[in-house]
Amino acid sequence: MNDAQNELEPLQRLILAYAKSGDRDRYALLFALDARFAETIRSTSEILIGQMRLTWWRDNLTKPAGDRPTGEPLIQQINLIEARGEGLAPLLALLDGWEVMLDDFPWDDRQFESYATARGRGFFEFGLPDGMALTEEQAGQAEAWALWDFARHCSDANMRAAAFDRCGQILKSQQRVDFDRSGRPLSILCQLMLRDVRKGQLAPDLYDPASAARIIWHGIAGR
Repeated sequence: MNDAQNELEPLQRLILAYAKSGDRDRYALLFALDARFAETIRSTSEILIGQMRLTWWRDNLTKPAGDRPTGEPLIQQINLIEARGEGLAPLLALLDGWEVMLDDFPWDDRQFESYATARGRGFFEFGLPDGMALTEEQAGQAEAWALWDFARHCSDANMRAAAFDRCGQILKSQQRVDFDRSGRPLSILCQLMLRDVRKGQLAPDLYDPASAARIIWHGIAGR
């Protein structure tokens, strides 16, 4: 198990089990880096400090591997992924999405859109093999997922409701969206999101037996 996998929560480890073996390192890095950005936002009380922390990541994602620090395990994993030929541009988009989170609440439509587009598409694009572009429908699912995940973790009731409503509106306008085997972790996340939207409420726990069973079934059968 690599350093990125060591940082994952049990739910993420379960989802990771259904990634193709050659894709697991990439998904592990994606989950871990997304969680690290989230922790940066949660632990920041001063906007300037938060911006400085995110800028550190931006600088290291854009500089040559040899110029990156050696003491950060996720940086080492980034170097390994990049050495295999994977592009890092989606991670910069993911970072852009998290940077919007430094804006004060409440948000307007522009801020919700900027956040969902950057974080959602960046996350999903990095999940797929390098060079495989999201379809328009998959991009919509990515944006909806970002809003759903925002709603799941936001402590502000009005912002939580606004994000969840926007997520639902996106999904109402779409037909069923499929991912190939390389995108199985993404389709699992979409299945969990769709369950909440269909019920009209956010599940209190995504790692309960019912959720685990749904993940296992979809992971095996893709349905």
